[in-house]
Amino acid sequence: MHYRLALVAGLIAATAAVADPVPARFDVLHNPDLYRQDTAKAALQSILAAIERDRHDYLAAHLLDPAFVDARLQTTQAYYEKLAAEQIAATAAGARLTAAELPARVRETATRLNFQHLAAAIQKKLADDPEDVKWLKRFARNGEFNDTGETATATLKGVKDRALYFKKVDGRWFMENRKDEAKPAKE
Repeated sequence: MHYRLALVAGLIAATAAVADPVPARFDVLHNPDLYRQDTAKAALQSILAAIERDRHDYLAAHLLDPAFVDARLQTTQAYYEKLAAEQIAATAAGARLTAAELPARVRETATRLNFQHLAAAIQKKLADDPEDVKWLKRFARNGEFNDTGETATATLKGVKDRALYFKKVDGRWFMENRKDEAKPAKE
């Protein structure tokens, strides 16, 4: 009996030790085994893997700069709250919600719809402009990564007007959504 108890306790301890400390974001589970972020280059390779697997939701939730994603969602949240309120009001379940439950359900539904729209917009942008993915692959293959501790920049030898920017948040690298500040070379 003691052996079984010790085995169960050991399994519980082992499971807790390997549990991912990063919570799900927008209901998208973090997967550090499939999408590494321990270096800026690993984050870029994870971004490409997410694109190849059509995991634009994972890309937005865990690989792009969280501050950018949150700010982008904030700009459209009011629209999605109105849409969610209309959708919920049109259902029988919505009619049964109490006054205290309704705002929370509206916010939850709005955030989900808003995030789904952002992930779809990312997917559409990448499909409409496949050159962006080609450039990302080129940076992953030939990029020179300059890590300064909490930020990193990827550049390509001989290319003056393009760079990728990364930042480290809580030990993970994320790609920032910004353009190279360098001016193209004058001809």
